[in-house]
Amino acid sequence: MSKFCPEWLVSATVALVAQRYLASPLGLDLFARKYAQILSERYAEIGSDLIEQSAEGFLRVLSEAEADDADSVLRSYAFGRITRLENGEPRRIKGLFSSALDGTRSEDYHVEQLIKSFRPFFFLLRSKPSLAAPSTWTWKQIENGDWITDLPDVEVSLLDSLNDLT
Repeated sequence: MSKFCPEWLVSATVALVAQRYLASPLGLDLFARKYAQILSERYAEIGSDLIEQSAEGFLRVLSEAEADDADSVLRSYAFGRITRLENGEPRRIKGLFSSALDGTRSEDYHVEQLIKSFRPFFFLLRSKPSLAAPSTWTWKQIENGDWITDLPDVEVSLLDSLNDLT
């Protein structure tokens, strides 16, 4: 039985997809398909529609609030999800006997829930700038991050859409 991708990693990946889409001429669907494929190689299948619709929701929240710093907000959200637990305690990726990357027994996320967790973070970030990612932070700095440290560097191109046709 395949384990499900942890919710915190799905959330951070959705933020990364939205962030990369904003900086690229490529369509959101290409990023969603590529990242869904990567996560599905390690966990139970994740549909690209989950990632695409969630990223659209994140971008909609930012657009409705007329956020000038969408890139920074998305980066800070990913940083928070990766580095902190829900209760604010630091997240340790590798424990003595397990890893936060091991996966979960159940799929504890859906589009509405992912968007619902992003919205309050966005507004809280405005009043609590300490939640912002340090300007020097990158995914490469994730301690014991294993394969997720390379997620921002994944090559996404128009050729990926051709691969879906074969």
